Amino acid sequence: MANPGRSFATLLLFFVSCQWCLLLTGGQEDNALSLCQLSSCRSPLVDDGVVYTMCQDRHGLQVWGRCCVNVTDTTHNVTIGLDLSGCNINDEFFKESPLLTLTHLQTLVLDNNPITVLSSEDVAGLTELNYISVPTHSNCSCPGGEEAWSQHIRTVNTTVCVEQTSTCTIYDGSCPATSSHCVEDGPGLFLCLCNEGYYGYKCLRQGTFPMSAFLAGLGSSTVVAAVVLWVLQRRHVKTA
Repeated sequence: MANPGRSFATLLLFFVSCQWCLLLTGGQEDNALSLCQLSSCRSPLVDDGVVYTMCQDRHGLQVWGRCCVNVTDTTHNVTIGLDLSGCNINDEFFKESPLLTLTHLQTLVLDNNPITVLSSEDVAGLTELNYISVPTHSNCSCPGGEEAWSQHIRTVNTTVCVEQTSTCTIYDGSCPATSSHCVEDGPGLFLCLCNEGYYGYKCLRQGTFPMSAFLAGLGSSTVVAAVVLWVLQRRHVKTA
């Protein structure tokens, strides 16, 4: 009969290993398939909307539900357009960062939804986003502020934000020039990445990150945690 404590510890080790493999290899699947068929949407993609039109006008693009997908990539399909208008989306929708993996998204439509505030963090990482429309009411406006977009068109029902501006240009000098450099991270957002030869908090430490020591420490702590859990589980195993 299998030992439940040992099985639990083995399962824990396998789970942690899988999670770290995904993290280290950047293995995240495009989660747009669930967004393309969002059940809260009251109607299918309209054939005269921005997302549908961009899909019809460019070679290699196809309409999938409420998405426009680039199918020319042989490794995986890339979502570049997403129309979630009239899908009953509110502020809670963005708390789980559903757009995080859509790094190649260019067009996003959020009209006719009860969204009160759309922050720059809600669209963080979308550096290729060049068109977004949001409902015009309350505090909802262009994420990152008007200075994060080259053009913003406000009507009674919709606010359209077009073409991201260079955040690094706006905040020139915000990153320490000797140890880091600025990288765009979405509307109104930027990252200070370490230059070669620097690492750590605010890139203040010289040298290279001690990856071997870090992985060794992580592995050791994982093994210790698994052993402790295994011992605790064995206390509840009835001896024959």
